[in-house]
Amino acid sequence: MKNRVVKVTALVLAGLIGGALSILPPLNAQDSTAGRELHQSGSSMKEGSVGDSAKHAYNATTDQIGDATLTTKVKTALLRDSMTKKYTIHVESDHGTVSLGGSVDSRKTAEHARKVVAGVHGVERIKNHLTWPIAAN
Repeated sequence: MKNRVVKVTALVLAGLIGGALSILPPLNAQDSTAGRELHQSGSSMKEGSVGDSAKHAYNATTDQIGDATLTTKVKTALLRDSMTKKYTIHVESDHGTVSLGGSVDSRKTAEHARKVVAGVHGVERIKNHLTWPIAAN
């Protein structure tokens, strides 16, 4: 009888833990164009266009992987560069367009960061939103 109670308790606890984990929000969700397209593909399913929905889901997934890969390549290039590695530069990619954000020490460093990013394969356009102190112009 004792074994039975322990097994049932263990199963109930496992079910509760599993249920709690299944309702946690995604930890690293990105609100990117590709992510919105993926969400749109789910909405299309409700309207009944399964073929288009599958195509949207596939394209959104490959776009998101491509954007993530480009972001990683750009961050790696910035971290390998002796002038930019000491700054926290935020990088976002969307279909070849790379946006840079954060603070650096001067306009010269911001321009150097832009040149480093321009040298990364796959970068088509750069939006440089880096800032620096006014006195450092």
